[in-house]
Amino acid sequence: MRGKDRLVKLSLAVLTGVMTLAVALISVYMMWEQAPTVQTPAAAAEQVDVSMPEDNAETGKKSEKGIPFNTSRRDGLYTILLVGNDDGTGNTDTIMVGKIDTVRHTMNFVSIPRDTIINTDWACRKLNSVYWGAENHGNSGIEALQRHVKKLVGFDLDCYAVVELDAFQQIVDAMGGVWFDVPQDMYYEDAGQNLYIDLQSGYQLLDGYQAMCLCRYRSSYVDGDIGRISVQHDFLKALAEQFVTDGSIPNAAEVCDIIAENTTTNLSAANIAYFFRQALMCKSEDINFYTAPHTPAYVQNLSYAFLDLYDWIDMVNECINPFSTPVTEANLDLVYLHNGNVCCTTVLNDPGYYDLGRSKGGEEPAEEYTEETWNEPSVEEEVPSEEAPEYIPAAPDDNGDEYVEIFPDAEPEEDKKPPTNDNWLEVF
Repeated sequence: MRGKDRLVKLSLAVLTGVMTLAVALISVYMMWEQAPTVQTPAAAAEQVDVSMPEDNAETGKKSEKGIPFNTSRRDGLYTILLVGNDDGTGNTDTIMVGKIDTVRHTMNFVSIPRDTIINTDWACRKLNSVYWGAENHGNSGIEALQRHVKKLVGFDLDCYAVVELDAFQQIVDAMGGVWFDVPQDMYYEDAGQNLYIDLQSGYQLLDGYQAMCLCRYRSSYVDGDIGRISVQHDFLKALAEQFVTDGSIPNAAEVCDIIAENTTTNLSAANIAYFFRQALMCKSEDINFYTAPHTPAYVQNLSYAFLDLYDWIDMVNECINPFSTPVTEANLDLVYLHNGNVCCTTVLNDPGYYDLGRSKGGEEPAEEYTEETWNEPSVEEEVPSEEAPEYIPAAPDDNGDEYVEIFPDAEPEEDKKPPTNDNWLEVF
């Protein structure tokens, strides 16, 4: 009996020691991990000047000042800009804005189409050109992109992370791959970019390279790049479900190292660990992905996406706004379409650029911008004849996007009157 008593006491002592050590390790970890710093109302009040020094340096023109967004934040909310360089050329073709709610344990991510038009006077005014253009002109790409995204959402984001292709592949591999139902056969070859995509449809375990191919592919989608965004969302949802179901990340330390070494971010390792733990506290159905509502149209033979102003404002406030006060058009510098015309919530830069419509005479859209032409001012085309423009039926572009019919020379309807109240857009 005495021997059994000693064994029981020894076992209890060992168990107590293990539990004490575990509690100590958890305590140390909890002390080490750290939530990111967020913008306080006081800091927001100081940031009245939202002029763009890089824009000034690039164009030689003085930027307009915006309206400061100064209000109280809701508890436990963090915002992040996620950027993916997924075309191999430096263009940021994946741009997502996320809101992480550490009180209600939910996460929302909104994709902004790469072709979203921005209010600048550059030759190419696509959102995905900002990072590449700033870097090639000796400025900070992420700072320039942050400023332009702020113009679209109405407030500064707390965090950012620019994920390179290699890092994305390594992260998926470190997680042991991701099970995913590939929606269709995918084949594409581009020797210039060293890209070879060959995926069969069906449910399968994708390694890092296969996952990268899946997220980059868009060749045969009916709706072009929007189809790719949809598949990216489905893949990220599958990754999140696998992560939450497993309750941990295999090789978590390796994943943290990959992110730290291959990602441009203002998050520390302790911040990343904090977000990992917050993700584990979410249910898979509480991690949601959305695409910004928009209308595609051609401008100067380039395909653009115009954000749908009021639907977009609703999505910003419902999905990603961390503040108590809702965002309105007064907080944005956004180019949009209204009654077939190009409008802007501020002052439209170089209004002569916006000759809307498809490429004339069935011509192919102009080639993408180059380093030499990225920030060259646009040249206004000759004024067309006074004859009424010929109606051209809608037709999909090379990516399958259907573009709106807009006649730039059409006269405004006589029954339209100037606004007479503060809700200046609703009067039309």
